[in-house]
Amino acid sequence: MVLEPLFYVVALLSVFVHGMGKAGFGMGLPILAIPMMSLFISPIQALSILVIPLIFMDLITIHRFKGLWNKEILKFIIPFSLLGIVIGTITFQYLSENSLRVILGLIALGFGLNYFLTSIQEVAFNSSKKIGSFWSILSGFTSFSIHAGGLPISFYLLPMRLDRRIYVATTAVFFLSLNLIKLIPYAYFGQINLQNFYISAVLLPLAPLGVYFGAYLTNKVSQDFFYNLSYFCLILAGLKLVYDGTGVSLFQ
Repeated sequence: MVLEPLFYVVALLSVFVHGMGKAGFGMGLPILAIPMMSLFISPIQALSILVIPLIFMDLITIHRFKGLWNKEILKFIIPFSLLGIVIGTITFQYLSENSLRVILGLIALGFGLNYFLTSIQEVAFNSSKKIGSFWSILSGFTSFSIHAGGLPISFYLLPMRLDRRIYVATTAVFFLSLNLIKLIPYAYFGQINLQNFYISAVLLPLAPLGVYFGAYLTNKVSQDFFYNLSYFCLILAGLKLVYDGTGVSLFQ
């Protein structure tokens, strides 16, 4: 059992910020908190502990934005993302987490900077279905590996300029599907156990608070501010991921 008080402070903050991200406010922010948990426990244990609160957040978000999700987008991206989870399960023991952080971080930086340096029309090509299938697979892969699936799928969805409520509802249904499926490989790796479930239960009360606070902020800000903040958070998340992953061999 993890007894270090600082671990619970970091973990509770992580869950709260995750909840805000689930509601669509600063989707890159959760990545700034998650790596901190790995200072106290193994990354795979941190992933398994967080998956239960994440599922709870998804359910709350779906209820909060009931019926607003885009079914056509979900029908397209979910099958590809499940393929990404399968790939992540198979390759998990070979590819290091730090290599994933660097790769994803560089992509996030590229997209964030591209948004602020070019026009909306110039980045719209990223919403093609061919590109979307790639980002969906990568989202499933990184969601399984480092709970960072929000970044790749945002690379596909953000250029669509969806209404922010539709965006939030669609991603909530998307990640509920992924997180439920991820329970299977996490159990296979021996991380769905009583100890981790107990820690998840301790963290659970912060989940709805983060979601509703994020939803409140999302409804209060303008569409342009929402997207500017989202892309700015991509840059911050990219910097954090690159910083965390550099200086370590790409392969274990």
